[in-house]
Amino acid sequence: MTKEFNSFTLVEQKPLPDIRCDYYLYKHDKTGAQVMYLKTDDDNKAFSIAFRTPPYDDNGIAHIIEHSVLNGSKKYPTKEPFVELLKGSLQTFLNAWTFSDKTMYPVASRNQKDFENLMDVYLDAVFYPNCIKDPKILMQEGWHYEMENKEGPLTYNGVVYNEMKGALSSPEALLQNVAMEALFPDVTYAVESGGDPEVIPSLSFKEFTEFHRKFYHPSNSYLYLYGDMDIESTLQFIDEEYLSSFKKQVVDTEVKTQSTFSVRKECVGKFGITDEENETNKSIHALFTACDDHMSTANLLALKILNYTLIDMEGAPLKKALIDAGICNDVSGALETSLKQPVWTIEITGSNPDDKEKFANIVDTTIRKLTLGGIDKEMLTAALNRAEFILRESDFQGKPKGLYYGIHIMQMWLYDREPLQALRYEENLKILRNGIDEGYFEALLLKYFVQNEHQVLVTMNPEKGLTEKKNFAIAEQLEDFKQSLSDEQLNHIIETTKALKVRQASRDTEEALKTIPL
Repeated sequence: MTKEFNSFTLVEQKPLPDIRCDYYLYKHDKTGAQVMYLKTDDDNKAFSIAFRTPPYDDNGIAHIIEHSVLNGSKKYPTKEPFVELLKGSLQTFLNAWTFSDKTMYPVASRNQKDFENLMDVYLDAVFYPNCIKDPKILMQEGWHYEMENKEGPLTYNGVVYNEMKGALSSPEALLQNVAMEALFPDVTYAVESGGDPEVIPSLSFKEFTEFHRKFYHPSNSYLYLYGDMDIESTLQFIDEEYLSSFKKQVVDTEVKTQSTFSVRKECVGKFGITDEENETNKSIHALFTACDDHMSTANLLALKILNYTLIDMEGAPLKKALIDAGICNDVSGALETSLKQPVWTIEITGSNPDDKEKFANIVDTTIRKLTLGGIDKEMLTAALNRAEFILRESDFQGKPKGLYYGIHIMQMWLYDREPLQALRYEENLKILRNGIDEGYFEALLLKYFVQNEHQVLVTMNPEKGLTEKKNFAIAEQLEDFKQSLSDEQLNHIIETTKALKVRQASRDTEEALKTIPL
């Protein structure tokens, strides 16, 4: 290891010929913050800062903080710096994401000065946000009691509260929640990281600020840089402007591994439909399978190819077997890789409650037959060729490829595994191509499906008026709470409602607007 650029130690340096980059991994001496740089001549530069943020319950704290830190900071005190920044930015990407166990803030730009501005605004937002001092930001972005006058109803309001009310009204989102809670009962993945509207109003300002203080620290950060840039001056800026102001902190953010099941679980959930809708052919059945937490990238790629071969491509055998049985009108499959333990899902829609056993039997029988009798080699070759084309083209629907490399890296880096594995594919392609004739794919099905009992069979059934019942229960609960309040407490809610609306309607001062870099 050699010292580099004063405040950073170069931990590792390797060429990455698969994606035509050079890889550098640095560690900040004072805080332990990790910085990865992919050096390339691509002028579409990318930056992201990510934090491991495993939530502890369904109050949506990680999601609400992601929204809230973007509401002004020490250097950039406007209410929405990014809205102002976008007016004069040449950005090619600007966003923020809350995952089940991490939060990421990625940006990209082809203009060097613009890239520096975006990076500065993001770093100031995550480390010095106004939201940890101003409770009104939590009220706006998370939740608050709202009441116009004493005669009016008491309601909940807030950006994330309303967003998750909409998101969790879909059968697919509810299915995912039921499955993850059953599949990972003892670890963070059992929790709805976006927030459950029934639990979001339990989040206090104290919890909110403590979560930020604990998790949004350089010692728990993963900084990523990609593209053609002067890395020495970039690291110097990150150190002098931000990291040097912090001391190293021990942050326990480990994402635990769920112990495996000895038998497949079954569970049933409900979703709402209107009174006018017919309940026939509305059920969903899905089989969720959890894999181990140290799966190789070759095996991950192979499972994606298996999913495509068995379910998505023309003549896919598992899809054909399910459709031919007449128990559904559509079949889909997905491999979720942004978790410590990847999850393979096989799902049918347009079904009925009593088709559950048929669904499970057809999936089990078909996969066992393919495991023993072999998968069509031509189909596997076609699926592998498609996967190879996607990897070589690095086509992410027009989005900057540097950002997506950063997301792939987090699938290893976040769990203290070698991040480079996520970006190497040539060797994996060789392994899989040879494996078509050597029973590689059949062996994977045997290991991760036939012999793996860490599975949950989920059925989601429609229920008329369920959404209305939930809304009525919340309104009734709020009315009971309102009746328990004193005049002084009611007046306080009315005043805070007014104050929040005034804040939302007010314009930023010219002085504050001038802080936004152009």
